[in-house]
Amino acid sequence: MNKLFFKKNRWWLLSAAIVVFCFASAMFRKSVMTGNPFHITVIPAFLSMLLTAGGIGGLVIFMLKRAQRYSSVQLAKRMIPTLLLFYLGATLIANLAIALSTAIWFVCIGRPFSEYWLHLRLYELPFAGFGFFFWLLCFTIGFVYVLWHKSVKKEQQLREENLRYKYQNLKAQVNPHFLFNSLNTLSELVYEDAAKADAYIRQLADIYRYILEHEDTNLVPIEQEIDFVNRYVSLQQARNAGKIKLEMDVKDAVGRQVLPVSLQILVENALKHNVLSEEVPLSLSIRYSKDCLVITNNVQKKTPLEDSPQTGLSNLNERLKLITGKELTITQDSTHFCVTLPLV
Repeated sequence: MNKLFFKKNRWWLLSAAIVVFCFASAMFRKSVMTGNPFHITVIPAFLSMLLTAGGIGGLVIFMLKRAQRYSSVQLAKRMIPTLLLFYLGATLIANLAIALSTAIWFVCIGRPFSEYWLHLRLYELPFAGFGFFFWLLCFTIGFVYVLWHKSVKKEQQLREENLRYKYQNLKAQVNPHFLFNSLNTLSELVYEDAAKADAYIRQLADIYRYILEHEDTNLVPIEQEIDFVNRYVSLQQARNAGKIKLEMDVKDAVGRQVLPVSLQILVENALKHNVLSEEVPLSLSIRYSKDCLVITNNVQKKTPLEDSPQTGLSNLNERLKLITGKELTITQDSTHFCVTLPLV
């Protein structure tokens, strides 16, 4: 119960803790400077600390989010410039916060602004120049640790996810159902049309070769993935003649990259969960839009014996988040199922 409460209210609790900390720090500072922790100047001190904490906190969140796209090696190369930018940004935020809070205080007490700059230079800004240096140094050390820890954790997750992905690929390579259907189709083609049987064997070999070649690859050119999907759909169409239609408009996606086998997983998901018939073919559409591939199919669901766990989409989404920091977008209504796959 307590854990759930803290999880739901963590941002409110953190905000309250920051407010209490800033007020206590302002009182301590005024106690040292004037001997009176409740000196009237405690108000601008509190405001400056609160604005500084909020501003630097926002800067930290922004930089951490940007750092998530880099590996630990890339992050190591960018560490010194990142820290310099962080320190300069934090110092600027602190000075602006002090200047603003002091101006507010001058307005509240009706003090003439002719004394503003002198008061700011003699009593307020020295805090941001000298004492603030040591406080910010400690904060910077903490920031570096968090940055490094997140990078290491991300790479560890990526290694673990890649192991799971390899395992899923191995299962797909020896998937008895897929292989059984493919061999049945092949046995029919051998007697009917030797040329078609030969082409079918080549496409089947290319599919398995593509999976093996990219087992350790995080990203591939979109052209390779499109070619792979075309081969995969051709195999499915050979077994389900007239039951599958594919429309593709991806010419503007040239130069982008995508997770290997990701597009095939989405096509396979559509084939797996929908009825295929000549009367109402499954219509698949793959088109490029705003740095994404949009995969759409008409909905004609099979009657499942049990709810599908959708592990394929879930695993793909996890891999996508770890490698690119982006996620799948899924929309569905009674007639169409649509998945948006971000490209790199």
